[in-house]
Amino acid sequence: MLLQREHARLGDSGKSDAQHNGGMESAAEWDRRLGWSRELVADDVGRRERALGRLAVARGRRDRALRELNAAWREKGLSGAKEEQARYAEARREVFPDALWDFVPGGVESGGLRYALLYLNWEARYPAEWTAAAKSWATKKALLWRLARAVPELSDAVIGELVELIRYAVCREHRCEDVGYALLARAVGEDRLRPVLAGLADDPVDTYRLRARYLLCLLDHPESPRPKAGQWRAWSAGE
Repeated sequence: MLLQREHARLGDSGKSDAQHNGGMESAAEWDRRLGWSRELVADDVGRRERALGRLAVARGRRDRALRELNAAWREKGLSGAKEEQARYAEARREVFPDALWDFVPGGVESGGLRYALLYLNWEARYPAEWTAAAKSWATKKALLWRLARAVPELSDAVIGELVELIRYAVCREHRCEDVGYALLARAVGEDRLRPVLAGLADDPVDTYRLRARYLLCLLDHPESPRPKAGQWRAWSAGE
């Protein structure tokens, strides 16, 4: 029970020992911890399998650090377990989804941004592997909402990646927390997104075509309520 409560305390509240710099660490620091994870979205299945093995090892280290922290709490109390707390905080920053719990896009694009995008791309391209190895609907939801709010501060290159993520969301099966892509689409807006959606609005697959038209409707009516779960289904039923 203590182990489960610790995960909940850090994951749900986002208040970890690393919060003060979780969003603004340098790219070099993020690369040191998570550079290997870029292989999770490789086209080659062998490279992805090696990265999944690396992730499993890192998750094992995190779990051991948490067990040691729990034991220290029981023996010495919270105030006496500072060293174990620090080891656990560092270990969880080397795995997905934990490393992204503290990530907040800032005015200057931080080193963590590429890994937030990687996590979302991983789910979009290899959903079965993502689900088995690092599924977190809460993390996905938080990242999409944070990125939507940060759009005015992001570079053209990053906006291009967000457009591609939206395209992936249109052209696949619906997944939990996909409403975040509707929020992101409205934030990205007309210039970059409309041509992509217009090209999908006549897709031969009914579901893909309807999703594209739904997002176009959101762009056409910025005064309409903020997208929420179930809204697109109600809209598509009307169509």
